[in-house]
Amino acid sequence: MIAHLSSEQLSEFMLGRPSPLVDQQVARHVQNCPACRAELANFREALGEFRGAVRAWGEDQANTLAIPAAAREPRAWRASHQLAWAVLIAAVCIIASFVIPRHPGDGAPGSDAVLLNQVDTQVSRTVPSSMEPLMKLVAQE
Repeated sequence: MIAHLSSEQLSEFMLGRPSPLVDQQVARHVQNCPACRAELANFREALGEFRGAVRAWGEDQANTLAIPAAAREPRAWRASHQLAWAVLIAAVCIIASFVIPRHPGDGAPGSDAVLLNQVDTQVSRTVPSSMEPLMKLVAQE
């Protein structure tokens, strides 16, 4: 008779794949040894509880992920309406930018046209304003 079964031997016996050499000895030992039989029962019970927990978790996940079609419809409806409103507002803004008359403020201080004229005047000079008297002297000769 063999000593108590190792956890590996119990696992193989549980899976129905004991090693061929000790197959009969393991089966006889399990029948005759209450400790190994209890250990095997505990192992089966633990596997059964694990199997049940995995199946329950899978069903819970399937239930939480399976959204009925009626629940999906309002979200899709809201999203499409939000997109339609966004497009409508963008179109109104674009049309309004062409339709609303603009009053150019050419003479207003600080306007773009005035600033551009000042920059153009300063850039078109051949010399800085501080050197203009020198240029006049050179031009006279």
